[in-house]
Parts: sequence; structure tokens; C-alpha cells
Amino acid sequence: HPADLILTLTSSSSQDDKDSAEGGDDSSAKDWRPLVKDLIAKDGGVANLFAGLPARATFFFLVIGLQFFLYDFVKGLFNVSSDDLTLVLDVFYAIRQGLIDS
Repeated sequence: HPADLILTLTSSSSQDDKDSAEGGDDSSAKDWRPLVKDLIAKDGGVANLFAGLPARATFFFLVIGLQFFLYDFVKGLFNVSSDDLTLVLDVFYAIRQGLIDS
């Protein structure tokens, strides 16, 4: 997404500036506005800000899907039902309210 792209470009440009001028003031490298203007000015316009978004979205959909799959698999492996999870949450609530001494 645009903020991640700008952050990546800003950090890479500040790293390049540090390599070329060691010990100098790198406050100009932290400015993101010229990077955005350059990206929008290039062929493609505002769409350049969303470069890499489909790959990033696919990655996160796969990671989140894998987490749900593993949760469901482990829950089935240990024969944990919804009632068991509710009971655990009820106990945590009672401890927090001071109804049960821990």
C-alpha cells in the first residue's frame, strides 16, 4: 500500500545518502514529498503508489488463511468444543472480577 511503499523508498534513499556522505545531516532524506511527486509524475500516475499491492494482499490472505486452518486443525485434534472455550473465558472473567482467588 502507498504508506509502506513510501516508507521503503524513504529508508532506502536515506541509506543511499548515508553511504555516499557519511556523517552528514540526513534530514532531507527523510522527506517523503519529493518521492511521492516523482512517483505520481512517472508514467502510470497514482497507480504507481499501489505497486506491489496484489502480491502483498495475496501473501497476507495466505498467512491469515493458514492461521485459521491451523487453529481449526489443532482445535479438532484436541477435541476442543465451543463450550470448552466458553468455560475457559468464564473462568478468566471470574478471576478478573475477583469472584475466584487465583
